[in-house]
Amino acid sequence: MIKKQMKRFYNEVALIADETGFGVSLDGRRLKTPAGAELSVPTRPLALAIMDEWERVDEQIDASLMPYFSASATVIDRVFTQMPALQAELLEYAKAELICYRASQDEAELAEFQSQQWDKWLAWMQQDHQISFCCTHGIMPVAQSADTAEKCAILIGQYDGWLLSCLYRAVQLTSSFVLSYAFLQNKLDADSLFDASCLDELLQNRKWGLDFEAETRQNNIKAELSDIEAFLKLLIAENR
Repeated sequence: MIKKQMKRFYNEVALIADETGFGVSLDGRRLKTPAGAELSVPTRPLALAIMDEWERVDEQIDASLMPYFSASATVIDRVFTQMPALQAELLEYAKAELICYRASQDEAELAEFQSQQWDKWLAWMQQDHQISFCCTHGIMPVAQSADTAEKCAILIGQYDGWLLSCLYRAVQLTSSFVLSYAFLQNKLDADSLFDASCLDELLQNRKWGLDFEAETRQNNIKAELSDIEAFLKLLIAENR
């Protein structure tokens, strides 16, 4: 576990490759997660990125400067240990899909903007995955069919804990299962995911300006989505 103000206690950082995957050693001892599990990641590029984080430590170990180690430890300690619960939560997001809720008819400009940006993703889910979503206008809830829920559950179930962690955090940040799934399928990059999921706010920004709190929150979301994108790229990279 990395304690606050912990000093660097090692000299040599090395890569480990064995039957469990890829790890990192500090002076010959395998790096562990805060919960005490051995750190083992699925790809060599991710392990090398974690190695680099530990090699760059000068005097003090600062976990905030180790995003790849922190993300990997979170997957091992907190995602693999509760996958059914996370999968169930993702399914609830799918049942309440953000892009199925459209502006009422008295907000014609916003409704048109939503249609332009969101309809293509619902069409993609229908064409590529045979999943149909029902839409509503205003705040009235809409119930998705049992068939839609079942097929979304199958999509969610295809991911191991590593990719599930990326999907889960993207959905938390955007409230959209469809857009986040497209992101994991490399149909959207992080910036496009942010723009599509926050289009209501972005339209309001253009009309009325942006206050400090909203700008800070939006910048934090964009930054975290970019971090997820970088982590995802290392997860799917070839082991060279």
